[in-house]
Amino acid sequence: MLNLRTVISIISLVVLTACAGSERNAPIATSADIQSAAYASPLPASITLMTMVKENGDFGEHTGILINASQQVLYDPAGTFRHSTSPNARDVNYGMHPAMVEYYKSYHARRGYYVVAQEVQVTPEIAELIFQRAVAQGKTAKLRCAISASSVLNGIPMFSSIPTTYFPGKIMDAFAELPGVTTTYVYEDDEGQNLDG
Repeated sequence: MLNLRTVISIISLVVLTACAGSERNAPIATSADIQSAAYASPLPASITLMTMVKENGDFGEHTGILINASQQVLYDPAGTFRHSTSPNARDVNYGMHPAMVEYYKSYHARRGYYVVAQEVQVTPEIAELIFQRAVAQGKTAKLRCAISASSVLNGIPMFSSIPTTYFPGKIMDAFAELPGVTTTYVYEDDEGQNLDG
């Protein structure tokens, strides 16, 4: 019979391996690539936490942050998402126009996993601060997606309730308690990591 410590250790390893992903050897985007791909959304400034959740057990396995600031970017710490029209530099994907955001969700949603997108409107100044913090955070080591995502939000008063944790589901649960959050769910029944976008 397994003791509680062993069960917790096994669950922790399963959750953390989801952030490990497979290494993609995409080149780091140049300044010219980033400038060329920049997309400024006409929508109000916002932060959207995206959590990839395993249906069997309903716990988060990966997290990213869509930041709608002076330009809309995706901070995908330790993530594997790459697309030729969304240059990536140090875990920040640029050129995240609406179709690319939907593609990102579809890339992760698959049989056995769904995506929880939690959006909250913020001031343009807060959005820009989070954007700059994501850029400054740098490339995230495998298994540390939640630590990096929560670190980008920590220290900003409206996100003070977000814990620093290795567990994406804990961030998702805390984010759900923020005032004004709108939550959407993405379910698909394919094999995932759609590469034909």
